[in-house]
Amino acid sequence: HDNRNYEDDWGERYNGLLENSDYEAQANQNHAKNLKGKLMLAHGMMDNNVPPYNVYLVIDALNKANKDYDLVLFPHSGHGFGLYNPYMMRRRWDYFVKHLQGVETPKEYNLRGANQVQK
Repeated sequence: HDNRNYEDDWGERYNGLLENSDYEAQANQNHAKNLKGKLMLAHGMMDNNVPPYNVYLVIDALNKANKDYDLVLFPHSGHGFGLYNPYMMRRRWDYFVKHLQGVETPKEYNLRGANQVQK
C-alpha cells in the first residue's frame, strides 16, 4: 500500500530513490477518500514481507473518509495466508459473486485443493 514502509529493494527498484520519486502519489491511503464501490482488504498479521502497518494506514484513511470496506485478518499467517489460503479464496469468490453478480453464495462451503481428491 505504501512502498515507503516496505522493503527498500522493492521500492527503489520500481519507484527509484525516496528523494527522487513521488512515493506519496502511489500510497493507497492518500486515495482512500476517492473510493467508490466495494473494497475487501485482507492481511496476514505475521507477514514479514508487507508489514501489517501498511494496511493500517489504509484502514485509518478509509475510516477518516467515512468509507465502507470489509477486512479479513489472519492472525497467524504470513504473506499469502498459508494454511488459510482456501478460506481466503472462498471469501474472495464470495465477494465477487455477491458484489458483481448480486447473488448470495452458499454459506461456508468448502473448497477442495488439487491434492484433495474426492472419494
